[in-house]
Amino acid sequence: MLALVGGCTVGPRYSPPTTPVPPSFSGGPSAAAPDMADWWRAFDDPVLDDLVTRALASNLDVQQAVARIEQAREQERITRGGQGPQVNASAQGSQTTLSKNSLPSALAGLFSGGSGQPSSSGPGIGLPGETFTIYQLGFDASWELDPFGGQRRANEANRAQTEAAVWSARDADVTLTAEVANTYEQYRALQRRLALANEVLAGDREAIALAKARASNGLDDDANLQQQTRAAEQAAAQRTDLAAQADVRIHALGTLLAVAPNELAAELSQPPAGAPVLVDVPPGLPSELLQRRPDLRAAERRAAAATAEVGVATADLYPKISLTGALALASRSLSTILESQSLQDNVSGAVSIPVFNRGRLHAAVRQRQSQADEVIFAYRKSVLTALQDVEDALIRLRADRLRLTDLRASALAAQDQADSAAVRYHNGLTAAADVLAARQTWRTDADAEVQAEATAAQDMVALYKALGGGWDERRSNQGDEARARGS
Repeated sequence: MLALVGGCTVGPRYSPPTTPVPPSFSGGPSAAAPDMADWWRAFDDPVLDDLVTRALASNLDVQQAVARIEQAREQERITRGGQGPQVNASAQGSQTTLSKNSLPSALAGLFSGGSGQPSSSGPGIGLPGETFTIYQLGFDASWELDPFGGQRRANEANRAQTEAAVWSARDADVTLTAEVANTYEQYRALQRRLALANEVLAGDREAIALAKARASNGLDDDANLQQQTRAAEQAAAQRTDLAAQADVRIHALGTLLAVAPNELAAELSQPPAGAPVLVDVPPGLPSELLQRRPDLRAAERRAAAATAEVGVATADLYPKISLTGALALASRSLSTILESQSLQDNVSGAVSIPVFNRGRLHAAVRQRQSQADEVIFAYRKSVLTALQDVEDALIRLRADRLRLTDLRASALAAQDQADSAAVRYHNGLTAAADVLAARQTWRTDADAEVQAEATAAQDMVALYKALGGGWDERRSNQGDEARARGS
């Protein structure tokens, strides 16, 4: 009977859930996606390259993800270790003195009926006041057989959970690299905006000095001086706000690299020479996305684990077969404990069949099936969300490029107008209000250009993240092998 059912594994067979995907992305070319393991190098910024490398080595979220892999692997070992024969060794010595005021102890067993332990009821038949000394060495074993595959399903579930933890760790790399690059580009944009605010503030102060000189010579009135002063105060207030935002970003970078909040301030104090590099990123095919994104791979493995758990619950509906045995040497003297006459053994088998709790067991199966359905639905939603992430990023990047072209042209024209107005004002050909209006237009357009450049860089980061870039399969496999050797 055991031979016939030994290959039986109850519960549903798992097949990866399928979600229809379009043949190509609508927002970009369908050319093959580039190697995305080190996608941040597309920005051609050595400082960013160094920050990402350090973050991957020290980030605490990544280290937590690695620790969860180790937990899952140890849980696999725990589950497998509990499924074979369980053998325990014991050694014991005891001395018992019978009461002098009692009748002779009768029918007291020397042994516990196969447990390998002395009987707690007494050392055996003896006269009042007699002392017994017993020494015992033994082994006892138990083994619950797995004819219906419940234990195999448990192994399958744990193995899938471990694989999900591995993919989750790789997804932590994806999230981390995107956060570092995104925060870094925000910080660099704030530095450029601060440089612009300083330039504006310096120009306002020069305009105040000129307005004072013209007022003292009777060439201008106090109203112009007040307007210039208000403009300088507004520029100073904007600069203070930008400096605070920059400090917040540098603190966030420090946390991502697992260092003190201000530790990177001096290292990144020098502003960049220009705007971030923007490149075209071919998204590849939607079908490739399912294999490239670690979060989708982790979700699929969780679906496999949940399906295997249905089999674990289903196996509880079937009989359980267990074998137990004990082998012991017991003697009243150490000198005779190794003799064959000191040997005692006990072997038993049992079959347990659920009868009155089958309703509860069936409910447990239905509950596990519902949990598996929930995980599969979550996977399918994750696929659709991933497709949306790519499409949205492609559309935003295309709009960013068009917007940047317009803003750069507008900022350049505004700068020419501001320079021309300043020349005319110096020559007494225009009013100070015209100069202020032209400078304010240039200030607004130039600041909008810097912000648009930062937005485009962040959308480029978002596209790489949506495509699952940021994890290196070779690096991940080497780390897995190193951890396996260490375990």
